[in-house]
Amino acid sequence: MLLVKVSSEKAFLPSVLLAVTVLSTLSLGLGHPRFFHTDLNLVIQIVTLLIILVSLFYKKKGKLKLHGITMGIAVVLHTVAFVLVMAPPVFQYFSFFSTKTDLLAVQTTWLHALPGAIALLLGIFLVSKWAINASNTAPCYKRKRIMDITLVLWLFSLVFGIATYLLFYV
Repeated sequence: MLLVKVSSEKAFLPSVLLAVTVLSTLSLGLGHPRFFHTDLNLVIQIVTLLIILVSLFYKKKGKLKLHGITMGIAVVLHTVAFVLVMAPPVFQYFSFFSTKTDLLAVQTTWLHALPGAIALLLGIFLVSKWAINASNTAPCYKRKRIMDITLVLWLFSLVFGIATYLLFYV
């Protein structure tokens, strides 16, 4: 197990990046060795969750710029994981996922994929809108409901993503 001691808020993100780098070089042994990219994706999603939790802490403390930056990092990390790991199998095996809907693993995948895709698109939208004028947080308050919905969808997707991982790879 890798433990990273974080002594300050500024040290958090470099520590996370270090942890991901180290974990990406190790065989986690969580699933079949042929599926290392899925193991790495699971770690990335957990790191993304940690970044989101830190981001919510920043928001609570009124550090809205840091909140926006960390949410942006979480969205970029998640987008990369989606493009490189999650989307290819769904497109490659779409006929399997669309015809074998009686299988629990396929149902779980859909419960992960649909809310996850919506959360990803909403996250990209929210971070893009914020990044256009990061110094003005007033418009962000108008999008609070969308932010809350995005977080709930992403957490729902994360839970079913972990379940999908367990059903397919463990």
